[in-house]
Amino acid sequence: MSLRRLPVLCLVGCVVSLLAVLLAAPQEAVDRDAYARDHVRFLVLQLQHWSKEFPQQFYASVMKPPVDASKLSEQAKASAGELGESIQKLGSLAAAKDLMTNAEFRNQLDKSLNSAKELNTAMSSQRFPAGLQSDWDQVRSTLNNLARVYKLEALAYLEPPGGGGGRGGRGGAAAAKVVATGVVPGGVTGYIVDLQCATRGKGMWTNAECIARCLRDGDKLVLVTEQGKVFQITNQDKVTPESYGQVVTLMGKTEGETIIVDSVKL
Repeated sequence: MSLRRLPVLCLVGCVVSLLAVLLAAPQEAVDRDAYARDHVRFLVLQLQHWSKEFPQQFYASVMKPPVDASKLSEQAKASAGELGESIQKLGSLAAAKDLMTNAEFRNQLDKSLNSAKELNTAMSSQRFPAGLQSDWDQVRSTLNNLARVYKLEALAYLEPPGGGGGRGGRGGAAAAKVVATGVVPGGVTGYIVDLQCATRGKGMWTNAECIARCLRDGDKLVLVTEQGKVFQITNQDKVTPESYGQVVTLMGKTEGETIIVDSVKL
């Protein structure tokens, strides 16, 4: 090869490399945006699933003991239907290409959260059937996940009378109370996963490779219980990669659906 051609070839090689870098950066941004949109759309689908039959079940529960309909305001009674309609509108807007910055979607999500506030208070004021309370926990948790994405005010974690336990419920008053707020004597047990995988079903909770990849893409670690309840982890540095996809017990303090970790027990 002629020595005169070497500088030319080097220049061509540099240009090609530069173009590859320039093209890769926008592609990475596109992939990240697509990931975020898919995550939001999945949350909306999950929200539609959990809320599909909720209004009818809520109204059926209001008509019989142990719920006392006379103690619920008219606004509270109407809130389940209003929330159901609001979530359906949210679903129709989720196909927007600019979903992450779409003002109409964000405004509709804000309306859904406002509709849910009255219902959240109603669900905590009396002891509804355990199955209905469990569905509401899922609806509230999913709405809060969406609220965090769009930086809106999340719903408060309000514990129902008796902690929702008994009658085949979710573990009894004492266990539920420590989850609500305060120091957790026995810790909170569940899987260490990223938020995206936490919403995709139990099959993804033990996929350590996927969890690590999602974290590299900017996701955050959470703890998800066997029942599917998701807890945010305030001090992420307390959780090491060895815990990814594993069942652990987080010792520390809970504030609603957030855990401040003191230590991790494998």
